[in-house]
Amino acid sequence: MLKALAAIVARALAAAGRVTLVPVIEAGRLVWRTVRSALTPADPIGEAEAAFEAEAAEPAPAPAPLSAEEAWGRAALAHLMGEEYEAVLDEAATAYLDGLSVDQQVALSRHDNAAVGRHLLGERLLPSLPRPPTPAEFRAIEAARTAAAAAEAQEALRGDDAMHKYIMAVLDDLIAEPSRAA
Repeated sequence: MLKALAAIVARALAAAGRVTLVPVIEAGRLVWRTVRSALTPADPIGEAEAAFEAEAAEPAPAPAPLSAEEAWGRAALAHLMGEEYEAVLDEAATAYLDGLSVDQQVALSRHDNAAVGRHLLGERLLPSLPRPPTPAEFRAIEAARTAAAAAEAQEALRGDDAMHKYIMAVLDDLIAEPSRAA
């Protein structure tokens, strides 16, 4: 019985590829010996661990560059949240984002980065939001705003100039009058 059990174990190990049964003739008799096979595969767990360590040692690949829409969308959402982001947005886009109401900002933030970027670039407008101005339109608006501010400042200077002339005339009159105290 023990001999049969040993034969079963030997055959199971041979089937697993760990050991090989080799017939050997010793002292005129045929004897089966178990020999570790040189061609048996290495430990699969050890191989997996070595592959994992080798993969972990490799440097991480560089992230793919963002598309223009994706970069504008990320920058716009970061601007809405008050965070600093790369200087991707131009003045027209930041002025547009600052001019949105809270409800419009929430509606804009519900979209993904690429959709927000396409909206700001004017490629595909979002229906629930106002159209963002193009850079040329923004420059025209800013020029009109600057001209209005300059005209207002000029008007204020004219008023100050008239007041200055009046004060100087009063002072000249006071200087020209003879002294009454004497």
